[in-house]
Amino acid sequence: MSEEGYGSGMTELQTARAKKKRPVVGIVIVLLLFVVPGLLFFVIPLGIKTYDSGHRVTISCEVRSANTGSESSGSFKGGGSSGSQVVVVTDDCGKVLLQDGINSSNAGRVAKEIDGAKTVRFTVGEASYGLRGALAVFGISPAAYGYQVG
Repeated sequence: MSEEGYGSGMTELQTARAKKKRPVVGIVIVLLLFVVPGLLFFVIPLGIKTYDSGHRVTISCEVRSANTGSESSGSFKGGGSSGSQVVVVTDDCGKVLLQDGINSSNAGRVAKEIDGAKTVRFTVGEASYGLRGALAVFGISPAAYGYQVG
C-alpha cells in the first residue's frame, strides 16, 4: 500500500463500499422518477380498463343523491370530469359515475330519474369496483356501463 491511502483517512474497503453504493442510488432514483410513475399512471390503469371491458358485474345500490357532474371526479374511462356525467352517491356502493351515453341534453333528466329512485342497479367493471377504496385515494371512482332503476 502507498502512503497516499493512509493520508485520506479511508481504507480500501471503505472506498470499495462507497463505489458500490453509487449505482444503487442511481437505480433507486431511476425507479422513483420513471418506473413507479409509469406503472401508477399508465400500466395499471390500462390493465384495469382492459380487464373491466371483459369482466362486468351488476351491483344494486341505495341512492343517496345524483348530480350532473357538479363534483370533480375521475374514472379510467374518461379521465376527469371534462365531459357530461352523472355522479351518483350511494350508501353501500360508494360513488358511481355515469358517463357512457350521457350528454348535456340528457344529463339532468338521468340525474333526476336516479335521484328519485331508492335502488339502482349498475353494471360496472369488476376490477375498478373491487379496487374502489384504493382508487378513491387518487380521486377515481368506478364508471358504470349502464344502469336500471327499480
